Amino acid sequence: MARQHKPGIYKVVKEGDGGWCFQVTCVESEHFPPTRSGKGAHYELVHPATHTHRHDEIGSSDK
Repeated sequence: MARQHKPGIYKVVKEGDGGWCFQVTCVESEHFPPTRSGKGAHYELVHPATHTHRHDEIGSSDK
């Protein structure tokens, strides 16, 4: 089963074979999508973020 993640910017890293990486935005309560490369790739949180509906300064009433 896919893990849920915290919202923010993640780096997707493939280990071995010269190792490549790129950044993606992940939204609160969604699951990490599988990578096309299969095993050996993982997600690393680069910049955590607060979803707008949870931020005190936005003024949303549905917390």
